[in-house]
Amino acid sequence: MAQENQAVDNGLPCNAYLDTSLREDENMQHILKTFYSSIELLEADTEKALALQAERTLNTNEQIKLDSYLVYLNSTLFFIYLKLQGEDASNHAVMHDLRRTRDLLARDKKINDALAAPRLDMPAAKRFIAAGTHTRFVDMNGVMVSEKQYNKSKQETPK
Repeated sequence: MAQENQAVDNGLPCNAYLDTSLREDENMQHILKTFYSSIELLEADTEKALALQAERTLNTNEQIKLDSYLVYLNSTLFFIYLKLQGEDASNHAVMHDLRRTRDLLARDKKINDALAAPRLDMPAAKRFIAAGTHTRFVDMNGVMVSEKQYNKSKQETPK
């Protein structure tokens, strides 16, 4: 009896609907605790996201990310609901939404990674090249030689 009261006292709302054997099953109680804590985290994230969306202080890129996140969150929660109801969600329209949103988030990440990639500083590169090319080259019958070698060969050739 003490275990049964402990299972009900752990604060899980679903315990009132569970069979006595499931209430006493520690593995099931652990799974339900994990599920409820995940749902609470999702709820907190949703509230934060909706508060940000209501403020309208985000730039366009941040707004796109937030909207994509909300669509993905909504579709995921609906998918979870379908699974809990025992329905086959693999052929449901929510799967299309999940794939589309996942692809959109991946595309956004790819674009942001490309923007964050290091860029070549052209003026600095030109200065490096100019400083490194202090030796001038001359085309001598199809062979590139330094100007010094070219002048030396001109002096050595008989006139």
